[in-house]
Amino acid sequence: MSVKKVGVKPQTLIEKIFFLDFMKGLSTTIKHLFKRTITVTFPYEVLQPTIRFRGVHGLRNVDGTESDDFMSWVKKLKIKPPEMGETRCIACKFCQAACPVPELFTIKAEKLNVPEDHPHHGLKVLAVFDMDLSKCMFCGLCTQACPTDCIIHTDIYDLSAYTRRNWVLNKEMLSQIADDFVSRRRDEKFDEKSKWREDQPLWPQDEEDLRVRAKLWDGNIPKLGPNYFDQQEK
Repeated sequence: MSVKKVGVKPQTLIEKIFFLDFMKGLSTTIKHLFKRTITVTFPYEVLQPTIRFRGVHGLRNVDGTESDDFMSWVKKLKIKPPEMGETRCIACKFCQAACPVPELFTIKAEKLNVPEDHPHHGLKVLAVFDMDLSKCMFCGLCTQACPTDCIIHTDIYDLSAYTRRNWVLNKEMLSQIADDFVSRRRDEKFDEKSKWREDQPLWPQDEEDLRVRAKLWDGNIPKLGPNYFDQQEK
C-alpha cells in the first residue's frame, strides 16, 4: 500500500537559492516597521480609556447633582438625610443582589444612637461598605442596579498590589476614588443629574479617535496600589 504525501508544496530550486519564503516574511516585517505603533510603553505611558470603561469602582458623594428621586429613596430606606460630601449609598444592597458574585460585597447599616426626640431617631447610616475586587468580574451590573447613581466605574485599571488585602476597598477608599474620577472626567461622562450623557458614545467613532487620544495624567498615573491613598493625602 503506497502512502500519499500531503502538505506544503516542496520548494523549487530558485526558492531555495534566493530564500524567497524568508524574503516574503521579511517584507511583512519591514512593511509594519514603518507604520505607526499602536502600543505604549506601559507603565510610563498610558492611554485614556473610553469613557464607559469599567475600571475600579467608586462611591459617589452628595454634590448637588443627585437624581430627582434621590430623597424619596432615602426616606424609603429610613436613612439619615446625607449632607453635602457624605456618601449617596443608602444600603439598599441592590448592587449585591445584582452581582453574580455577591460575596464580594460587605454592606451594613446601623441605627443612629440618638434620643427619641431627636429628628434622626430611628434612622440608619451606612456603617460598612467593602468590596473585594479580587472576586469582581467588572461586569457593571452593580452600577446599573444602583438607584442613587452612587456606585460607578472609574478609569483606573491598574490593580497591581503586593497582597490580596490591597484589593479590598472600604467606603472611605471608594469615595475618594470616585471624588478623584469625578474631578477629572465628570463633565465628560455625566450630565447635570449624574446620568450618562446622551451624546456619549459607547466606543470611539473611528480608528482615528483611537490613535489620537490624549495621554493623561502627565506621568502621575492614578494607579490603585499600596501608595494610592497616601499620595492623594499629600
